[in-house]
Formats: sequence, structure tokens, C-alpha cells
Amino acid sequence: MRRKVARTAVTGLGMLLGLMLMNSMLATAAFAEVNINVNIGPPPPIVVHERPAMVYLPEPGLYVAVGIPYDVYFLSGRYYYYHQDHWFWASGYNGPWVVVEHNHMPPGLMKYKVVKLHEFREREYRVYKAEGPRYRGKHFDADPGPSRDEHGRDRDDHDGNSQGNHDRDSHGNGNSQGGGRGRGKK
Repeated sequence: MRRKVARTAVTGLGMLLGLMLMNSMLATAAFAEVNINVNIGPPPPIVVHERPAMVYLPEPGLYVAVGIPYDVYFLSGRYYYYHQDHWFWASGYNGPWVVVEHNHMPPGLMKYKVVKLHEFREREYRVYKAEGPRYRGKHFDADPGPSRDEHGRDRDDHDGNSQGNHDRDSHGNGNSQGGGRGRGKK
């Protein structure tokens, strides 16, 4: 009988110590802080042989590059590039690209999922391609951004202005919505 009582006491004591240890570990885990830093880094450069055409998408209210295999959008004077679930911005379509946190995205891009933006782009691109030079929608040739000297500094043209012209609609009028840079199309 004494052996049975001793075994029960040892078993109970082991269980009590185990519970105390687990409780201690859970309390420690509750106060532990975990920080994870993820360096996304810049996306690979956009390589195109000609300035991409940027056409206006009325429903989201922004421009999108057409005829290239990249997700490049233009809104509020900046180019936005979607690459591998991350957004980046730059002053020209060829970068350098800087990562954009989701809460700092312009409303026109935050409002729609990329799949929906692709639908808008493909629909307008079909019209742009079919009409060719007679395309009447707002569009412009994208600006590659400021050229850089051998030290990585922005290079200006002879007037001291950054390269690129303000975009134009199909009638050659200045565009107040995009405020962008590029070579206007008539």
C-alpha cells in the first residue's frame, strides 16, 4: 500500500512540476518580443527598347504602361511598379525604384487589386492597338527619368530642367489629371 501511495505521490509531483514548468514557459513567451526585418530590395531593372506608351484608364483614374511585360502605372507625378507582391515608385519608368508601404500607396492603386488593374489595362490596350495613330484617349510616352552621371547624380538638360515634357491628351492639350512627364502624343 505504501508503494502505491509513493507512486501516486511521485506521479502527482511530476505532473505538478511539469505544469509549473509549462506555465513558466508560457509566461516567458507572453512577454517575449519578436522583431522580423525583411529587406525587399529593389526589383530587377525594367528593360525596354523604346519608351512605353502610357494610356489613361478612366475607371481607376491613372495611366498604365502598355505593350511591355511589366506592371508600371503613373499617378500623381510618380511611376509605380508592381513586382512579386510588392509596390515600388520612381520618378521615371526605369527607376531607381523605392519600395512603397501599402498604407502610403495612392488611393487609385490601393482601391483595386492588381488583377482588376490588369483587366482595365488589357481593355484599353486593345482599343489603343486597334486605333493606332487615330487613338483618341489620353496617352503619352513614358519618361525614363533623370539620366545619371558617372557619380550617380541626376543629369539635367541644357536649360537646367529635368528631362521629359508634360503629357498631352490626344488633342495635344496639357493633362491636369496626370501631371506627368513624358513625350505627349497627338
